[in-house]
Amino acid sequence: MNVNKIKLIHFRNFLEVSLDFDDSLNIFIGDNAQGKTNIIESIYTLLRGSSYRTKDEYNLINWHEKQSYLLGEAEKEREHFQINILLQNIDKLDLLTKRIKKIIKVNKKYQRRAWLKEKFYPVIFTPEDLQIIKSTPSIRRKFLDEIIINLTPVYEQYLKDYNRVLYQRNVLLKTERNKNSIDKHLSIWDKKIVELGTLIIRHRIKVLQLINKKVKDIHQLLTKNKETLKLKYNSNVLTSFTEDKQEIEVMFQEILENNKEKDYRLKMTTVGPHRDDYSIMSNSVNLGIYGSQGQQRTAVLALKIAELEMIKEKDQEYPPLLLDDVLSELDSYRKLFLIQLIKERPLQTFITSIDLHDLTQYDFVKHSKIFKVKNGMVEEQ
Repeated sequence: MNVNKIKLIHFRNFLEVSLDFDDSLNIFIGDNAQGKTNIIESIYTLLRGSSYRTKDEYNLINWHEKQSYLLGEAEKEREHFQINILLQNIDKLDLLTKRIKKIIKVNKKYQRRAWLKEKFYPVIFTPEDLQIIKSTPSIRRKFLDEIIINLTPVYEQYLKDYNRVLYQRNVLLKTERNKNSIDKHLSIWDKKIVELGTLIIRHRIKVLQLINKKVKDIHQLLTKNKETLKLKYNSNVLTSFTEDKQEIEVMFQEILENNKEKDYRLKMTTVGPHRDDYSIMSNSVNLGIYGSQGQQRTAVLALKIAELEMIKEKDQEYPPLLLDDVLSELDSYRKLFLIQLIKERPLQTFITSIDLHDLTQYDFVKHSKIFKVKNGMVEEQ
């Protein structure tokens, strides 16, 4: 899959920029705060219909303007797509927050964001991805859930339905004072939450096993066979490891019942996949607790490469790889490993860097397009 070109109008700090991309390597150089990351964000937004950096889409519109355009061309499985995204700032006097109207067209037909998400899934790697290991369970769940959605799009609907039922169950626990009434209505919500939660748990277990198969060899290469990486699912529902649907449902129903008094007291649902986590282990050591900065970076790099390979297996072609200022975070060995991986694969890559030094020393720029970014202007070198 490739992104052939993109045009930005009033996107972030760009007034109007048109870029034609190489089908292999595209390098964006320039000082900090000039717009390199904004270009990476624009490519991601064009393909996914939303940003990876912000939920407030009015931030994507140049602050002097009322609307922003993203126009681009992509191809996948020999099919060509013209993608147009319009973001409009709709002022409402009675609202404190700004409202955004988003219009998406693909090949001149209106489409929903979900259509893009099912069709295109670039792999993006940023320095913030270290939070997958270092931060909260919610960050790790989000990373895993996004991989599952890319592999099995219907999973996103399972998550939405589960969160809707979870919300209704929590509203009941917070607002209803009569315990008998709570018990009566909880049985209705519990049936749905067990059904949907079981689907989520099974998908997570299966995809974690797929990741473990991929990431083991990659991580051993990165660590010169000194370390073995493994992701271990930590479920507050399962009392014994299983993928069997009926067994998970029985355990889930039982633990919901056992925690009912606690739920009454705290007025919230205290068990379920919304509170699950997984540990990222290297040689049986939890990297989130005991891993060094270097070990954590290596593990995230291995996970991102594994994600890339899993999508390639699904689609029989590589998705675009977006690397935003990650070379500066890697030591020379891991930097060389990543560059060699890119060079050896039929893979379109977009990479940002402060200068070309990190790339020229590895003979990495001969067959590439280089763009200089400065003050919201882009010039091909």
